[in-house]
Amino acid sequence: MRNCLALLFALLLLLPGCSGGEKPGFAQSDLVLTVAGKEYHARDNIETVIEALGDGYQYAEGKSCDYDGLDKTYTYKVATFYTNPLAEGDLLEEVYTQSGEAVTSKGVKVGSARADVLAAYGDPVEGDDWLLIYRAEEGPGAPALCFELENDTVTAIFLTVKPV
Repeated sequence: MRNCLALLFALLLLLPGCSGGEKPGFAQSDLVLTVAGKEYHARDNIETVIEALGDGYQYAEGKSCDYDGLDKTYTYKVATFYTNPLAEGDLLEEVYTQSGEAVTSKGVKVGSARADVLAAYGDPVEGDDWLLIYRAEEGPGAPALCFELENDTVTAIFLTVKPV
């Protein structure tokens, strides 16, 4: 009898590890996009991008509607980086990619199915047939991780602080 109880107790300890892993959900730690092996967050300085990806980008700029200075766009083969001129420097407003070389913290990438996004992150805070939006918090300037879809397949991913 004692052996049966010990075996039952051991099985109960093991069962939580067999539950299929983490529950889907979205957290602050998910507000990251890995592009060409380097992690980027909203409001990172563009200098970190240039250091990692080099100077092989197309460049555009325009007077900022919201800030003093120029909004700038750096387009690489793997992603486009949009910046705002803030006191700390040119900080990322958005990282947009249609490349399979970019991946989210939970392994979702261009080509993944809608079901993969939902399994990884749960229900979005906003969504329709073409766009799923995830936020860890609400309010002005709250970053969002977004997935563009076509025929239930991810065609683009973007990390942004712009209202979506």
